[in-house]
Amino acid sequence: MTLKKRLLKLGCISLLLLSFVGYFAFSTFVFSPLEGRFNADVAGLIPRDVDLYVARAELRSSFARFPDLEVMEELEENEGFQELMGSPAWAEFAREQRVEQVLADVRTQLAQLPAGLDLFDIIGGEDLAVAANFTGRSIEDAEWAAYARLSLWGRGAVSALDYPGLLGLEAQGVTVEGDGAVKTIKSAQLARPIHVTRIRDVAILGTSRELVDRSIVLEATGSKDSLLLAAPYNDSILSVDRDEKQRDFELQVDVRELRESYGWTEGLLQQNDERFTPAFLARLLPLDAIRRVLGVVDFDQGVDIDLSGDFSSELMTASQERIYRFKGFDHDEVLEVARFAPDDSTLFVYVRGPIATILQMVIDSLEPAARRNLEGTLKQIGINSIGDLIGVLDDSLVDRVCFIARPNDWDYESDMEVDPATGERVYMGPPNDGAPVFAWAAMAWVSDQQKIEDLRERIALAGPRIGIQGRNPGQSGYFKKPIGGGLFVREFWSQLIPGTGHIASLIYGENLLISNRYALIDALVKNRNGRSSDVPRLSNSRSFQVALLDSLPSANVLAWLNPASGSELLRDQARLDAKNRITRSIDYATKRREVERDVLAKAFGGRARTQLTADDVRRLDGLVDQQLLAFTDEVVSSNMPRELEEAQRLKTYLDTVASVLTMVRLSPKDFELSLRADVPLAGE
Repeated sequence: MTLKKRLLKLGCISLLLLSFVGYFAFSTFVFSPLEGRFNADVAGLIPRDVDLYVARAELRSSFARFPDLEVMEELEENEGFQELMGSPAWAEFAREQRVEQVLADVRTQLAQLPAGLDLFDIIGGEDLAVAANFTGRSIEDAEWAAYARLSLWGRGAVSALDYPGLLGLEAQGVTVEGDGAVKTIKSAQLARPIHVTRIRDVAILGTSRELVDRSIVLEATGSKDSLLLAAPYNDSILSVDRDEKQRDFELQVDVRELRESYGWTEGLLQQNDERFTPAFLARLLPLDAIRRVLGVVDFDQGVDIDLSGDFSSELMTASQERIYRFKGFDHDEVLEVARFAPDDSTLFVYVRGPIATILQMVIDSLEPAARRNLEGTLKQIGINSIGDLIGVLDDSLVDRVCFIARPNDWDYESDMEVDPATGERVYMGPPNDGAPVFAWAAMAWVSDQQKIEDLRERIALAGPRIGIQGRNPGQSGYFKKPIGGGLFVREFWSQLIPGTGHIASLIYGENLLISNRYALIDALVKNRNGRSSDVPRLSNSRSFQVALLDSLPSANVLAWLNPASGSELLRDQARLDAKNRITRSIDYATKRREVERDVLAKAFGGRARTQLTADDVRRLDGLVDQQLLAFTDEVVSSNMPRELEEAQRLKTYLDTVASVLTMVRLSPKDFELSLRADVPLAGE
């Protein structure tokens, strides 16, 4: 054998020996590259009784390169995102949380990783979960643990904690303690020690030694008593139809433990709230009775939420239990009701429940003065009490109701008549304040038409005693108005009705329709009678159909929101509110005296008001009024942009949301909720 061959043979033997020794040493002192993966989901290492659990699979898919989001380019072209980034609220948040500085520090640290590695080359970029138990005085004191799938680099990094000296950690003021499977990292820069262990390709690290230790036990017992094998997790999370892109988050929260641990015992909603909506929702929704919430939240093309939970039955009221025991509706029933609604409805709500119980909740939520006014009105129409009215409606209506709202953008052609004196067409409809309002309609199902007609006639007969009157004092405000199909709506005129000046009603088949705009009732009836698939009704809307079929199969409450269709009107309402707010801030009494002194000096030679003739006084008042109007316009004009900043920002946000569909299924023991929000990004 030649020298060259001997050297080659010796080199091969040496290389093989070094490889064997190196592999043996690496496997012994670091980890075995062939040890395999943890075969179950990381939820199999998390106890089923944790107070909080949040997890995300395929983490890498959300980032182009950490910390830059994959969808950032599309987000930056989204008007709502641009508005958010330019808002004072975001600027304040970014300043307080040092967002830009933190991101810069993260990028600097990542740039120092060797061999061009990024964060996901180390942690793997797959499953990441966080579990926590609520301890201490605030949420910041909770004991938590994080669970992450690791790459080979990551496994090596965790195993290298056995040799802190080789990593130079002590020189950085970091100490690593522990001789067993769990290592504890301490540093002056850490608020609390971090406990670390590794189970195959999963790293577990956190402030909770208990959670870290229990992960080892769960792995040894085949995940017995883990979250993964718990029935609620399987029923409420694993059973959800997941998106293939896996951009969703798994969630479980022990709400009762959260509130009790941190003293959040005050109700989320208060029944004694002076505002109607919060007071009504406090009676309808048992938020304080929720024990636990589980589900999935997806941010792929908008927001998809599927949650379920259970109630503490002892905290449920008798009224809530009556409502929640009520039979719900399915998709076919929703589509049948949605045949009435216009396809551009801003809001469509459908509810099944006992009419008497819901009405009593409504009455109880009114301010005391409003209840007294209602009682007085009822006496004027011959009904002794609110309870008697509820009894009449409960006997007359079936236990379901629908509410529809859209912009009031119809013309007033049918309210135009020829003035005999001038021969010109003039508006002769109900007088109103012209306020920008939504056209709304409430729809109920009638079981006793005669009782509803009797109630309507009582209201008509009461007339002026309850604020119903025609254009002139003493004229009747009760009219029959023709609409399509030979039908007649009943109109009740009252200047107390904002924006439209009237309430219209129609009994159509089994339905009672009540609206603040007769034109909306006309549209509802035409939609219902339409035979073509292109009738402009909500049930023919592709986006509504898709969202409905992707939601709960049955529910007690459904709400559809088309934010963009109502954003202009909301801005107009905000503009009117801002103008009223500005004008209320003006001290007109002081300003009038100031303007009057100026006008007297310039136009009346400095004479006092008492020295003027009657004609001069009228001229003085006219000039003062003119200047006050100009002053008001100037103040409103200069302050309006500032007052409307939030309204314009809200409009931009709403315009970026195509639709939102929410369905809730309720029972005395538990609930399910689904939400589908379509928020298209640029280019989609």
